[in-house]
Amino acid sequence: MKKLLVALALTAGYAQAGWQLDPAQSSLRFVSVKNDVVAETHSFKQLQGQWADDGQFSVQIPVQSLDTMIPIRNERMLEHLFNASKFPQIKATGTLDTGKIGALKIGAVHSEKVELTLTIVDQTQKVTADISVVKLADNRLLAFTKAPVLVKATDFKLDGGVKKLQDIAKLNRIELVVPVSFDVQFSR
Repeated sequence: MKKLLVALALTAGYAQAGWQLDPAQSSLRFVSVKNDVVAETHSFKQLQGQWADDGQFSVQIPVQSLDTMIPIRNERMLEHLFNASKFPQIKATGTLDTGKIGALKIGAVHSEKVELTLTIVDQTQKVTADISVVKLADNRLLAFTKAPVLVKATDFKLDGGVKKLQDIAKLNRIELVVPVSFDVQFSR
């Protein structure tokens, strides 16, 4: 019985050691540009994620939470671009320097370039993000992009879906490079 209690205590301590993304305090936005001059900001309304004490983090983005402010455009993008029925989430993983972040005083900022492994639909690519982390409290951190991450539709084989959307909307052009920015809070 004593061994069971020790094992449970260790497991509970380990589970609490990691950080959880706070979806109510987190956001992800991206910009699309059509016909070379019309830029529109869109978002995903739901984010989930974890950040382990070893620095590994994982963020999942349910594609059904896409919000372009136009319902028919949401439907078209979910069907023709993200193939949401088959690929229900976008995933980003990477590692942050926990030694430097752990040494931060409340209000202090740590910045670093992070290689993200990004999976959209069935394609996985590496992208670099310039990220800053602010220690908001002993149990709360904010991570955000210092500059937008440029995601290329061609790298993820999304250009066919973009072309389909362009044809449906009778547009001359939809830009294939999409700036993405985020701010996410983690707590434990």
